[in-house]
Formats: sequence, C-alpha cells, structure tokens
Amino acid sequence: MLRLKELGINNMGELVSMDRYSLDNLPELSKLEATNNPKFSYINRQAFRDVPALESLMLNNNALNALYQSTVDSLPNLREISIHTNPLRCDCVIQWMSSNKTTVRFMEPLSMFCALPTEVRGLPVREVLQHNLANQCLPLISHDTFPSHLNLDIGMTLDLDCRAMSQPEPEIYWVTPMGIKVMMDTLSDKYSLSKEGTLRISRIQVEESGRYTCVAQNSLGADTRVTAIRVNGTLLDSTQLMSIYVKQTEAHSILVSWKINSNVMTSNLKWSSATMKIDNPHITYTARVPVDVHEYNLTHLQPATEYEVCLSVSNIRQQTQRSCVNVTTRQAPFAVEISEQGTNTALAAVMGTMFAIISLASLGIYIAKRWKRKNYHHSLKKYMQKTSSIPLNELYPPLINLWETDSEKEKEGSSETKTIQVDTTRSYYMW
Repeated sequence: MLRLKELGINNMGELVSMDRYSLDNLPELSKLEATNNPKFSYINRQAFRDVPALESLMLNNNALNALYQSTVDSLPNLREISIHTNPLRCDCVIQWMSSNKTTVRFMEPLSMFCALPTEVRGLPVREVLQHNLANQCLPLISHDTFPSHLNLDIGMTLDLDCRAMSQPEPEIYWVTPMGIKVMMDTLSDKYSLSKEGTLRISRIQVEESGRYTCVAQNSLGADTRVTAIRVNGTLLDSTQLMSIYVKQTEAHSILVSWKINSNVMTSNLKWSSATMKIDNPHITYTARVPVDVHEYNLTHLQPATEYEVCLSVSNIRQQTQRSCVNVTTRQAPFAVEISEQGTNTALAAVMGTMFAIISLASLGIYIAKRWKRKNYHHSLKKYMQKTSSIPLNELYPPLINLWETDSEKEKEGSSETKTIQVDTTRSYYMW
C-alpha cells in the first residue's frame, strides 16, 4: 500500500462519507478517483493524512454538497479537481473555489451548478461565487448519510452516521424518541456518539423504537434530520407513548382519562409529576394531577363549548410527554338559571302577586255581598214605605189572619201565644 499510485472508489452504492484519516500514509498516491457513488455526500476536513503526492482528485457524479478548503490545503501537490455533477451549495463553504482564491484547476467548470440556496439554484457556480458571500453559513446535514426509515430485530446494534458541513464547524448531537439528548460526553449503556456524529444504539429493544433526530448546530442556527426506526415492526414515538381521551362529557364538566402504551416498559416511565391544562378563549387554567391517578374531572365549564385539554407528564429524568384532545361540552337542558339573589326576588314577587290576587278576590266578594244586601234592604224599605201607610182596616181580613198565622208558626218552642190587639183605626209606619 505504501507504493500505491492510483486508487479508484467508483460505483459504490453504499459509500456515504470519507471520515477523518480515511486515506492515511499513502506517500506515493498521485490520483484518487471516487465517482458515480449515489450516496457519497461528505468528506471530512481531515480525510487525507500523509498523502503528499496526490495531484488529481476526481469527485464528479456523487452527492457532495461541498468540499472544505482545509481538505484541499492538506494536499500540497494537488493540481486539479473534478467536482462537477454534484448538488453543490453555493455559500461560504465553497467560497474558496472562486478563481482568484485558489491555484487548483477545476475540470469541466461549465458543468458545475448550484443546488442550494434555493434563490441561486441552477446558476453556474462561478457566476454566484463572483459575488461577495458571507464568511459564515448555516449547517447542512448530508441527506444520504443515514436512511429515513429502518426496520430492525430485537437485540441488534445500530450505527447512524450523521454528517454536516458549515462555517464555523457545527456541533452534532442526537435526540432519542424519549427526548434524551445524546452528546459525546453522554454516559449511557444504550447510546454513544462518536466525534464525527455517529450514533450507536446497543442491543435495541421495542421500547427504543421511534424517531431519532440528528441536530447539527453552530452559532448561526441548526439543521435537523429524522430517521424512523421500527423494532420487530413496531414504531413508537412521543405521540404514542401516552394518549388522553374523553371518558364522559356533560354540560358543565368533562371526565378525561389517559393511558400509557402497553409496549413501553414501565422502567422507562417512572413519572414524577403531571399537569392538566384546559384552554379556551373564555377560560384557561392549569392543575397539578397526582401521578398515580389516571382520571380527572374538569368542572365549571360552559355548555356547548369546545375546549382543548392537554396532559403533560414528566418522568424522573425531566423528560416531558404531552398529549392533547379537543372536546365539546353538551348542550344544557332547558332551564331558567337564576342566581340566589334573583331567586329570592322572584319568589317574593310571586308571593306578593298571589297575596294581591287573593286580597282583591276577597274584597270583590265582600263588596258584592254588601251591594246585594244593600239592594235588598233598599227594595224592602221602598216596599214598606208604600205599604205601611195603608190602614190595616182596609186590608182584606183574611190577609190579616194569614199574616198572624204565619207569625205564630215562626215562633217555635213557645208554649203560650200572646194575643195582640191591633187598632185598625190607626195607621202604622215602620220607619
């Protein structure tokens, strides 16, 4: 290998990157050809070490976004580069490729076009690089360094390679489905991260399936990329670890319940706190919920109103799971809802009305009786005034006898009847 002069790495469907010291101690290597590799998207700044004789670097027809200037500077005798037919990012990372900033010759420069940023997509690289670009730029994760979906068996060990380029150099870390941030200094029997950004998952289990996120970050911002990992066909993520649902709905209350996915081991779900939140334009409040309770009754709600109910649960590692549900309370039954003060007022008004009606009815009956009695006496008075002035001796004698007979019958219980002599020669008046 020390006398190797030419090396070809072509048409390799699984070649993804050249990491640090990929080519090391090749003192006589003068030509490297790595072309037509559809996933080849990243070359580390220190990919070459002790390769002093390299003159020709063929990198065309790959998935490369950029090539660091420091990589070229590590090759003191490099004369030409072929990097056309790659999706190049025309920003600060390749600013050095401008014709007045390097002595290296680019082969087929008319076939070099920008793919990023979107505003310069399709433009020739030389044309874009003639403008003064910023000295710093955002990280960009190489999209072909790891797949977007994987299906594994229980117990397998997996390496996920995440590579990114930016200026300044990005920091790479991973976030697991449970929200664990895995960095180089993370101490874990399950996860580890290399300096280049490779995440290793040891002896994967079903509860470790889900969506893993690679994050590349520098002082300007971050880029992210996600892969979904199924274990024995099962895919869990933060939205499936915990689910909340409505158990009962009333006009003024909602009974909600929640459960943990049965595929998740309880050892990873030791909850330390739980918070229930309800949100609506008219009412918003938050309540702490006991961690060992899986039901909660939300009260004092408005009928026929939509609410968003959310449950947030934190485990002992301060990782939070959140689940929400939208629910509408029932329509209230037909009823007159009156406040306590209003009820007393209404009751008093009803009682007063009834009393007034009864009083008026009694008064009416009383007046009617008095009026009837008055009319009766008035008629009798008129009659007696007309008749009492008639001398009794002018009356028909049998009528006088009948009158006396009737008077005697009305006096019951009287054993003796006094004989009254009536002077028929006089006239008698009643009043």
